[in-house]
Amino acid sequence: MTLNVIRLLHVEDDRIQQAWIARQLATMHDYRFETARAASEDEAIRLFIAGSFELVILDFNLTQGNGVNCLSRIRQYDSLVPIIAVSGTATNEIAALLITAGADDYLAKQALDSRILSQSVRNVLTRAQAFQSRFAALRN
Repeated sequence: MTLNVIRLLHVEDDRIQQAWIARQLATMHDYRFETARAASEDEAIRLFIAGSFELVILDFNLTQGNGVNCLSRIRQYDSLVPIIAVSGTATNEIAALLITAGADDYLAKQALDSRILSQSVRNVLTRAQAFQSRFAALRN
């Protein structure tokens, strides 16, 4: 079986949440994640500009910065990178705000488990790959 290596930017200021997400991602046997971690909006933007990421997992509530601002800033640099927004403040308004700002998926931390996370990751990566294939075909 071929293992897909994915460069991930994980923006989360809670070390326990960072570790939990990392453990869940490690159970996905079809992917291996090379993860850069940021704990603030500014750190996330610095890493994003310097790196070449294929996936972003972004917390809504950051101690230093704002998840929506961070999402919008990332979108200024790359409109196509898949972004999964997560939040412990699960409301329809926050979900709509994040999706409108450019998130490809929204996950509520209260309902988050390894199955939901892995399905979201697979979905956004599959959509991104399909889009890139269609775009490449149009260019040729």
